Amino acid sequence: MSATILFKIKYKFITFLQSIIRLIVISAWTRNLLNLFYLQLNAQQKSIFYVWFSKVFRDTDICIDEGSWEVYFAEQKILIPLTSDWLWLDWDNAISIVGHDIDIKETYEAILNSSVNKPDCFIDIGANYGTHSLLFLMKGINTITFEPNRLCHDYFQQICDHNHVKPTLEKIALGEQNGYVDLVYPQKNTWNGSTNIDIIPSLRDQFTVSQDLVIEKVIQIKLDDYYSKITNQKTLIKIDTEGNELSVLMGGKKILKEIQPTIIFECMAKPNIRTKIFEFFLSEDYQVYELPWNPNYPRYPITYEQFSQDLSTNFIAISKFSTSHCKDLRS
Repeated sequence: MSATILFKIKYKFITFLQSIIRLIVISAWTRNLLNLFYLQLNAQQKSIFYVWFSKVFRDTDICIDEGSWEVYFAEQKILIPLTSDWLWLDWDNAISIVGHDIDIKETYEAILNSSVNKPDCFIDIGANYGTHSLLFLMKGINTITFEPNRLCHDYFQQICDHNHVKPTLEKIALGEQNGYVDLVYPQKNTWNGSTNIDIIPSLRDQFTVSQDLVIEKVIQIKLDDYYSKITNQKTLIKIDTEGNELSVLMGGKKILKEIQPTIIFECMAKPNIRTKIFEFFLSEDYQVYELPWNPNYPRYPITYEQFSQDLSTNFIAISKFSTSHCKDLRS
């Protein structure tokens, strides 16, 4: 059987399953059974579930029995509301919170379970709807959430209220300099938004056919402006700013030098971007590791050649002088 025929069979099979999932989610009774099934899946299976089913309500207008979707992270129960008005977004977030970027989620869990590396503070830069922040808020970790996109703010507050946690939301962008910048994003793909002017042309090419791009002026400050708020705290930073990661890092040199946070970051697989990011970390006495990363199972940092050729988009950077790095050296 040819690869083309196998692909068509798989596509039809997945399409059929997607129609079944839509029917199941509408009813509270059948959805609860699906939720119980989902909770038995391992991380890889939840990742597949996300890929296959996260967008099944993207272009539909369906009235459902409203309720919550239950997930567990680091032994903590988290509830994501499911509503008729926002079903496309609620459902996507419900199965992405532990099913998307599983290399990052596994790293989070390993760090939180570590007596040595557990952070006092989590800084979520480019938080979008705040699902990463929610994971740490639910564990009682001091969390600062940076997201300049106004469309994300109310939703983040709602999921925090739903889980009885109080967020610290900074409605601004971070970069190398203080001022105002253009934030460009597609309305139903806010996670693809960026303030990097070099990324904007590719956004126009990718989304203008399917949906309108929004351009808004937003405030930008430097990460170092928050130095006094995290002094003497063991800090974990996540940066996902769609190509603006280097600018964020450049605006946080004091924090990197004096607080030495562990940094989980996204990096596009483009040679010019990877070269600059790697050289920056090298200049700041940081080393880059692949994800998932576990402090209990230390490994060697990756070389520039490995970093430049790696097809992954998520990595972790650790200061040579931090506790985490010392454990690696002892290996």
